[in-house]
Amino acid sequence: MVEVEWNADAVVALREAMRRSRAEFARTVGVSKRTLALWESGTTTSMHAASRRLLDKVLAEADDSIVSRFHWSLRQRTSPTAPNPSAPVADPVADSANQSAALLNWAEASNTGPLTIAGMRDELRSVSRSYLREPTQPLFDRSTVVRDRAAELLSGRQHPSHTALLYGVAGWALTLLGWITIDLGKPDTADKHLRAAWAFADNADDDNLRAWVRASQHTSSFWREDYLLAAEYARDGLQYATDGTAALFLSSALALDLAYARDGRGAASARDRAVDFGAASAENPSLDVLAGPFACSVERAGGLWADTSLTQVDPARSLEFATAAVQGYARTPDDRRNVGSERMVRCQEIKAHVALGNLDVARDQLEHLAGATPAEHRIGPLAQRVEEIAWMARDVAGSDARGVPEIVDCAVEFRRAPQAGTLPMLSGGMG
Repeated sequence: MVEVEWNADAVVALREAMRRSRAEFARTVGVSKRTLALWESGTTTSMHAASRRLLDKVLAEADDSIVSRFHWSLRQRTSPTAPNPSAPVADPVADSANQSAALLNWAEASNTGPLTIAGMRDELRSVSRSYLREPTQPLFDRSTVVRDRAAELLSGRQHPSHTALLYGVAGWALTLLGWITIDLGKPDTADKHLRAAWAFADNADDDNLRAWVRASQHTSSFWREDYLLAAEYARDGLQYATDGTAALFLSSALALDLAYARDGRGAASARDRAVDFGAASAENPSLDVLAGPFACSVERAGGLWADTSLTQVDPARSLEFATAAVQGYARTPDDRRNVGSERMVRCQEIKAHVALGNLDVARDQLEHLAGATPAEHRIGPLAQRVEEIAWMARDVAGSDARGVPEIVDCAVEFRRAPQAGTLPMLSGGMG
């Protein structure tokens, strides 16, 4: 249960997070509207223990999305300075230290037990599942809390069998922070998280963690356009990818790296191996430690195969891969759907249509993608892919060809920046 100092700001933040009117919220808590008005006005400076218990119960029974909105709203209300829409986005890494450590309410800092470790793992799983579905800043903050908590416990006393597990928890938190930072368009900053994550993975002797750290380092290098280094990370990661779906991601990513590095024969061979691996994975699915960016479905891999094929000037094969992946996502239950990867795959499908001269289809699909993607999601790699669609349309058909002006206009509108001063839900990196 999260410990909260209940005051006027906290009460208002909880009501807004639950998206309730004052009357509805008063009924939910079980108090009169007059009592709620006193709480929110700050007239009642010290709540009775019974009142605090009522609010604690409401928060404890709320789902993860409400809890995330609550902490974000409370942070905004208690910030020393009012938000300035024209100010640059604060550094989330430095700012995360100000988040409440009470997100993980573990009583003992020097006596680590199995429930403590299980709780931190569950928190990371929750963050991964919520990635691309909830506002990113609270998820970033929660990952930072887990990282710091694990490091704090490592500096205390714990049973030797728990030490490696704590290193693993900290390593996964660092890798998640690195992935989010890549999506924020700061791969150099992400590398600091990921270098530390590798050291923690070594101390944990966790091959699956090593594999996903390498996958994240590959992604960072790819978006810096250092394709040879990205390929090195992918190859090295494949040495450790013996569990989960990291091998499917890394083998598919290696094919894409080689295609961008103009190693056509190597890219084709790597892609074919990845396709075979994907078929085997579909027949014998395995569980991943975390969800979200650290799980690779055949659909997600299909987006990478489509990109590889298009880079090799095989738009028909690219369209085949992308369309199969989009159809696969359509059959996937919403709670298991990686919406960031799906958007990236849809971009690959549109690019294949452009390359094949199907500009009317490409225009319609791009307009659908734009309409289904809120402005706060349109940053990072996804926006870059949309811009590439416009470049391709001009190159293939010319600026004045039928459908091209509409594609260009849609891409320009798509790239409009989200509201300043916010950290949006992100696009999902490599896909």
